Amino acid sequence: MIWLSSKAFWDNIFILKGFIYFLILGYVSFYDIKTKTIPDKVHIIIILLGLININPLDSITGLIFVPIPFLITALLKGDGIGGGDVKLMAANGFFLGLKGGFMGSFLGLAIAIIVNAIYYKIKNNDKNISFPLAPYLSIGCFFTYLLF
Repeated sequence: MIWLSSKAFWDNIFILKGFIYFLILGYVSFYDIKTKTIPDKVHIIIILLGLININPLDSITGLIFVPIPFLITALLKGDGIGGGDVKLMAANGFFLGLKGGFMGSFLGLAIAIIVNAIYYKIKNNDKNISFPLAPYLSIGCFFTYLLF
């Protein structure tokens, strides 16, 4: 009987944590679309949310290693990925862990490539135009949270 009640409690925590995570990612996506910036408070809130039911080793390795590809890309291509995207993926790496952070990155970037390839193919525009990356990364990270 105790097992059933504790299982239900952790499921409620998972649901509540996911709902708050969804709201934060929705906010950061909307903000990035409007301003092409990501507020610093978002990263802190995601990390604080990640402290609930934490796996310390997985969270720390996610915080360190998940943003490295974004950081390298930001350093090599100055106008591409911004520091907000790097920090967002560091926070998501902490929240989702190493494997989840990379999976969220992969899903988000795949969605971004597909959507923008279709959009620019329809518009017959071959120019490199910047677009907000946070909405795509948010979708990838939230689906990763739900699936894994």
